[in-house]
Amino acid sequence: MSEFIKIKQIEGLSADLATRALDAQVVKIANNLSDVNAGTARTNLSLYSKSEVDALVVGAKNAFNVADTTARNALTGLKVTDRVFVNDDGDTKWALYIVTAITTGTGSTSTFKKIADEDLFTNALTAAAVKAAYESNADTYAFNGTYKGKLDKITVAANVNLDTIKSTADSALANAATAQSTANSASTAASTAQSTANSASTAASAAQTTANNAATAAATAQTTANGKEDAFTETSENFTALTGAASTGVNVTVAQTPKAGFAISVFFNGVRVKNVTNTAGTKVVTFNVPYLTEPTDDIIVNYSY
Repeated sequence: MSEFIKIKQIEGLSADLATRALDAQVVKIANNLSDVNAGTARTNLSLYSKSEVDALVVGAKNAFNVADTTARNALTGLKVTDRVFVNDDGDTKWALYIVTAITTGTGSTSTFKKIADEDLFTNALTAAAVKAAYESNADTYAFNGTYKGKLDKITVAANVNLDTIKSTADSALANAATAQSTANSASTAASTAQSTANSASTAASAAQTTANNAATAAATAQTTANGKEDAFTETSENFTALTGAASTGVNVTVAQTPKAGFAISVFFNGVRVKNVTNTAGTKVVTFNVPYLTEPTDDIIVNYSY
């Protein structure tokens, strides 16, 4: 290739580069990136602007940590909403203040409002709060000295089969019913014997004796029957969506009429209620607790009918 052709190629390349330098799409060193859209460039590079960074750290700029209230009052350049953490608030405990008003910008002429302190966090979780939170769980019930005293009185030495006790009671009730039926039959026989006695003096005397014996047996059977406990069914019903004021009777209506002579138990969120009343022959059970009854409370009524 001749020197002339090389020179022409170089001249053409120089002209092309000069044209490219005038292109708006070319970033020029001399402009120091002023010809780039800053917002678009930051978005593409996932970068924050100076104002965005200042906004993110404004909270840190407005926070102070001092030893005590004297040091707090010595602060200068304060602004409204500044926060000041005081390590000793005069009671050896920390406190957090916010500036609500300023006069000259110094702590001694500013108005502070306490928004938190060590006692707030220390007292937030009391023993009573822990107890209430625990007992609010399902199938969790309070256990106190009263219940422990009752358990201490149980002195059964061997295992007791409640099913066997119930079966025995059922058999006793069945025997009482049979005795009652026998007594009724004996009474009928006595009446028949009395009629026969009226027809024949001798037969009547014998029948009278039989009738007297039957009446005695009937009375004994009747006494036995009366001594047996009436048959009953024990049940439990749940109620929600009830409301009531503290220390005021709240009524619930059970499905069956409670049987007289049997205690009715009401459990309020697992805690047995002391004050429970029921008018005999009605289905309305009234309980009284020293706190509000709300729709979310779980009420359980145990009774026999």
